[in-house]
Amino acid sequence: MSVEDDLKLIRQVLTARSIPDAPESFESDDMAALFNDLSHIRNVLRQFSHGNFDSEITGRNVLAAALKALQAHLRHLIWQVGEVANGDFTQRVDFMGEFSTSFNSMVQQLEHSLTDLKSSEERWNLAVQCSRDGIWDINIDERTAWYSDNFLQMLHYVPENLPQELHWETKIHPDDQEQIAVMTNMLQGVADLLPFSVECRLRTGKENYLWVQIRGMPVHEGSVRRLIAVVSDIAAQKSTEETLILQAMYDNLTGLPNRHLLDDRLKRAVANSTRSGDPFIFITLDLDFFKGVNDNFGHAAGDKILVELANRLSIGLRSTDTIARLGGDEFVGIYPCEKGMERVTAESVMDRFYENLKPAVMLGDTPYQLRSSVGVAFFPEHADDLEALFEYADIALYKAKANGKNQYAIYDPNEEPPPR
Repeated sequence: MSVEDDLKLIRQVLTARSIPDAPESFESDDMAALFNDLSHIRNVLRQFSHGNFDSEITGRNVLAAALKALQAHLRHLIWQVGEVANGDFTQRVDFMGEFSTSFNSMVQQLEHSLTDLKSSEERWNLAVQCSRDGIWDINIDERTAWYSDNFLQMLHYVPENLPQELHWETKIHPDDQEQIAVMTNMLQGVADLLPFSVECRLRTGKENYLWVQIRGMPVHEGSVRRLIAVVSDIAAQKSTEETLILQAMYDNLTGLPNRHLLDDRLKRAVANSTRSGDPFIFITLDLDFFKGVNDNFGHAAGDKILVELANRLSIGLRSTDTIARLGGDEFVGIYPCEKGMERVTAESVMDRFYENLKPAVMLGDTPYQLRSSVGVAFFPEHADDLEALFEYADIALYKAKANGKNQYAIYDPNEEPPPR
């Protein structure tokens, strides 16, 4: 072979995917040795590519020395990667040029990421500890849960008293089951995981109920489904809301529904009557001679009389009945009844009312006899709209007063209304 052929063969060794067979002879011994060295290097590098760094490297020339150095570096690099994986970010390499720079940069980034992660975890733990809210982290698929200390303290729970199979419906107030259906379905795996916010009453370890708000966020970690929720104590908020509702819908003095709530109850009564065909009795009443109470005994005595009248009107009241105070000594009542039973029911209600008025009220040392006039009208017999119903009940009320007071009268469309 010529020198040109020798060089062509060596070039083929360096660039080809497979090593060609060595010729029987070279033009020079040096070229033959170089070919053999290159073939050996190719075989060793192929072993390196498969993760085998234990191949024996023969020869004492420059190529063999470089290959042995590379082998040592790679073995050391494998060890360093293991150290980094175990958390030792002090490892650095100072060989192989750009690779060295990239490796060291990667290690630094990993170290910074771990530091940020630890910092985030510390901030999270601090936030959990400082917050008054409770936190739960539920693994839906494994049916396991983690609860923060605040959660346990808020609800006076100990871990062994918590639902083991995530059946939280056992801890929810019966009246709130519908509100938390979305959350329950998620925990039972029968609904898609979506962000949610619910308000409900949770039974505490003290066997009472606490109003809480539960705000949940689903987390997907591969095939694992988790539901992280923040649980806030909203008992004070609910108490304020209830107070505002009471102030807005109930009379401050007597505790009876006021005009606003009465409007709602009347609309419901009309809707129920229209749907069922059953009527309701509507009454208006006031106290006879009430002005004299305020004039002779003072307004505190007048308030006492109004409260006593409200209490006696409420005796025997059914859940479907309503007694409301419009203001002053004006009261109204709603009594649903069966069709055709309007007069019988009205007589029964009035007999009970006047029987309850008989005991005197003590104003200091003075007994005071309660007296009241009542007007009665029927829906829809007398009127099928509320404005007319009020008017006809008032006409009957003034008829009762004209007949001597302390009695009731039922509206009669055939009679002339009495003067007012």
